[in-house]
Amino acid sequence: MSEHAKPMTARRATVSSASEGQTEGVGRRLAAELPPGTAIALTGPLGAGKTVFARGVASGLGVNPVDVASPTFVYLVDYSEGRIPFIHADLYRFADVPPEMAELAFESIGLDAALASDAVTLVEWWPYYARAHGAEPERLVSVELVVESGDVRSIHLDFRGPGLDAAWRRFSG
Repeated sequence: MSEHAKPMTARRATVSSASEGQTEGVGRRLAAELPPGTAIALTGPLGAGKTVFARGVASGLGVNPVDVASPTFVYLVDYSEGRIPFIHADLYRFADVPPEMAELAFESIGLDAALASDAVTLVEWWPYYARAHGAEPERLVSVELVVESGDVRSIHLDFRGPGLDAAWRRFSG
């Protein structure tokens, strides 16, 4: 973001999920309204359902959700068969990497290029990317999965940037 750019105004929504199917459904509903070039910053503890949510996003974009698995060991997977290309990144293994080294790694795995593309790019463990880069993509949906108890999750969505009003309205009413 340039030093003269206006800060993005966030539009927020929270939904509850009581099962993996509902969490996947929230991802599917979100994806149905996303424009090309949207980044999804996904956070939550281990076991919160980040990959389940990613499968829902994939499904909403026309990608077979059965094909989606956590890319923890390959870092980034590109699915191009949907209505918009879908890129799924998992930065869990970058927890202890110093920011200056992580920045080089993100470039080498193609994450910077993915976030600058017309794909919908979902990044699990987003804070590791933010710590290395600081600046946010122009169009960003931050999703936080909070484990309330057992299978119950609160899913907090923040919509920042242009072209996200339709997606926000799906959850704000």
